Amino acid sequence: MERQESLSFIEVCLQLLNNNLKHFKFFSAIVIIPTIFVFVLVMWVLDPVYRATAIVTPPSGNTGSLASGISGILGNSSKSGLGSLSSMLNFSTGADDADVVWTIFNSWELHDQVIQEFDLARHYKFKGKYPADLLKEFRKNFNFKSNKENMFEITIEDVDYSMAAQMVSFMLEKADSAYNDFKTSQARQTRIYLQSRLDSCEKAMHALTKKFAKFQSDNDIYNPEIQMESTIKYLSDLQGRREDLSMEMAYEKEDRGEKSKRYEQLSKRYQTINTAVQGTLDGKDKGMGIVSLKKSPKLNAEYLQYETESKILSALYQMLRVQSEEVQLEEAKRLTNLHVLEPPWENNKKVFPVRGIMLVFTVIVSSIIATFLCNIIAFFEAEEEKDSRVAALWRNLRGAFRTRKG
Repeated sequence: MERQESLSFIEVCLQLLNNNLKHFKFFSAIVIIPTIFVFVLVMWVLDPVYRATAIVTPPSGNTGSLASGISGILGNSSKSGLGSLSSMLNFSTGADDADVVWTIFNSWELHDQVIQEFDLARHYKFKGKYPADLLKEFRKNFNFKSNKENMFEITIEDVDYSMAAQMVSFMLEKADSAYNDFKTSQARQTRIYLQSRLDSCEKAMHALTKKFAKFQSDNDIYNPEIQMESTIKYLSDLQGRREDLSMEMAYEKEDRGEKSKRYEQLSKRYQTINTAVQGTLDGKDKGMGIVSLKKSPKLNAEYLQYETESKILSALYQMLRVQSEEVQLEEAKRLTNLHVLEPPWENNKKVFPVRGIMLVFTVIVSSIIATFLCNIIAFFEAEEEKDSRVAALWRNLRGAFRTRKG
């Protein structure tokens, strides 16, 4: 069974080959004429196209290191998690800058600069009258993409490999300049905003510092925790001494009576300690750093409010100051942000037309078409020899075309 199928396939192949050989001139004409035409086309008619490519690194954002530095500053100078406020300073990120570069390379302004610089209307032999059509013609030969390594790849195809490399270099230079202008403008606007915030923050800090100092001076309160601890310790000491005197007075009263000289001395000392305790409770010794227990809750609350506001303003001022210095550096610097990893070079290897592939493709396709036509012709000849119904229909069809021609 398998042998019979193999023979049948071989018979078909031999039949196709025999029919091609039978009409060899026709077969050769169908194959050779298109091949010669394509050969002439790729060798002398079609202009060769070359490709120039450059690979650059996307711009890196500095806000990450800046934010971490500010967080470190705030972490050392404040409590209660004020370091998290540094997140408000992320004006731009590396991803945003990459999008900006992507937009610049695909912008109409940059493409028009290339068209004007290299006179592409004459170079392309442009016959249209609309600039948009010329721009579209250029964009057919331009490609900007991100490769597998997340690097930017700029490619231009042209019939002049030297001009293609020059156009890529020109675009890199102009794109870097445009990106620098963008970053400078962004930094300038940010600096103006930050300076206004710094001025208002500095005025608020000065006003708050004066009010805080006056509050401390008027109430003789400078460190409530330490002063309160000292006051309680002082009152505890007075209370202990008063209890000791009370016990001695009770013993002296039982032993010698209230009219004894020692009892009078103990009474005076007891009265003196009572006066000191009462004065401490009323805040008469505030000049010595002793806090009135009656007024201490209110004073502590006001002191804490002043201290909290002062810390917040101080932290905000530090953040604004660091960011202001950063944007001033960004505004002043004019460095290369798009670092070229692979510069464009004059690559004279053709990317179009692919002569070998086109010729092989033409030979294969024309051979298939020639084989089909030769076998169709052989089929009709065989049917005419048998005088079959297909041959009659074929003759009628040819007769109809001849009648129309006549």
